[in-house]
Amino acid sequence: MTSIIGRAIKPESPGAVRRLALREDVLEICYWYQGEGFGDRFTADSLKTFLNCSREQIVEALECLAAEGGLVRDGASYTFSSEGKKKAGRLFHETFTEFQLGSHGECTAGCCESENDCDGDQAQGHAHAATPVVS
Repeated sequence: MTSIIGRAIKPESPGAVRRLALREDVLEICYWYQGEGFGDRFTADSLKTFLNCSREQIVEALECLAAEGGLVRDGASYTFSSEGKKKAGRLFHETFTEFQLGSHGECTAGCCESENDCDGDQAQGHAHAATPVVS
């Protein structure tokens, strides 16, 4: 499924698929939002900046997520349920894992400028991107 983050929702898209994609995007944004320290309460207005859709569509997604048990409504805001946070974390991981990998010759542990500069302490879980040998 293609994410709708940063793109306008196409009116000709099938409604159910569009709503499902938006709910997943809302969960991912809530997970990121909380992880960045912006808070653990989510509102349509706080999420609107990160989505390219109407406030009403975000409210509908939040309500659906609350009805499904992923979020808990608390007055005018929402918080994660324990299962909702797990699902959001899985979705976030699936979407953004490839962006977190080191590039060719880059230390994936982020401790040095390149593979050659690093001590590569594998015992500490330190790993580098595979560098092909060129003959």
